[in-house]
Parts: sequence; C-alpha cells; structure tokens
Amino acid sequence: MYKAGTKQWDENYAQLVEERSKSESEPYIVGTPEWASKIEEKIQGDEKYKQAAKTWEGSLVLVFKAEPRAGFDGDFFVFMDLWHGECHSVRIVPEEIGRSGEYVLEAEYERWKRVMKKELNVVKEIATMKLKLVPFNFKKAAKLAAATQAAIRLVALAGEISDKFPDELEPEEHQSFKDLMQKLKTEFGF
Repeated sequence: MYKAGTKQWDENYAQLVEERSKSESEPYIVGTPEWASKIEEKIQGDEKYKQAAKTWEGSLVLVFKAEPRAGFDGDFFVFMDLWHGECHSVRIVPEEIGRSGEYVLEAEYERWKRVMKKELNVVKEIATMKLKLVPFNFKKAAKLAAATQAAIRLVALAGEISDKFPDELEPEEHQSFKDLMQKLKTEFGF
C-alpha cells in the first residue's frame, strides 16, 4: 500500500486518475477518482465559484458515511484543497487525511446523494446539522455560513459532473465499482 501524503502516493494517484479518465466514459460514477478529478476541473474553470469563494480559506472535506449497499464499506472522504476562489485539488483520500481537513462535512450517503441531485438544499442541510461540521466549532460554523454561496456552487458543480450513483448501477457495473473500491482500499488506503 502507498503511504498517503508521500510523493509516491501522489504520483500513483495521479497515474490512476489519468488511466481511468482515459478508459472510463463520462458521466463518471460518483465516488471514483476520475469523478473527483472532474470536480476539480469544473471548480477550477468556474467563474461563479471563484467570485463566491474569493474570501474562503481552507480545505473542505465531504464525508460520505459508510454504505455497504452502495459499495462504500467504510466512510468515504473527498478532500478539496481550496483557497480564495482557487481549487488546488480534489481527491479521494484515506480517513487520516480526510479527518485532518479544516472543514469536514459529514452525512449519510443517501443525504449526499439527494443534495447532489438537488432534492435537498445544501444550506438548509448544513443549518439543520444534517450535513454535520465535524467536530462542531462555532467559529468554523460561522465562517462556513458566511461562505454560503461558495458552498452552494461547489455542490452544484459536483452535481453537474454525474448522476451515476453506485447503488443505482446495473449489477455488473456495480460489482465492478465494488471491486475498484476494494483495490483502492488495498493500494491507497481508502
């Protein structure tokens, strides 16, 4: 297994994304490295996000709670390295990296799915603590609330990438997704 945070992990992750982006077709399945890479690309090219997030400082991590039925045997972490409207990277990461993010938003898989499909409002979900800031901190919660438009835009962009969720795949494609998740756990620790 590659050790997260090392040059070797970074290089192999980048190679994995490149290979999968060439071999898989869009829309990518939510939760795959190529899906995360496409979110990064979308954020980097989005002027609405850049404007909304010009005062935002800090990484944002989306935590999808474990949902074995979907293929996530453990919690699943999407780490967004964000700074003043810029997006340096979006990656799937192991828990120890995900939990180290400055702003960690956690929810059940089904809730994230409904937020990304625009069935639920991200601001309301944060305000009612259904998307939980973990650990909760008033100062961070206030900063997150001040960046409401940036948060809305991030979720909108993520939702534009794909509506292919693992639990909605045909059995053969779902098994392939589960096999990928097992490989990623073994090789990359997530």
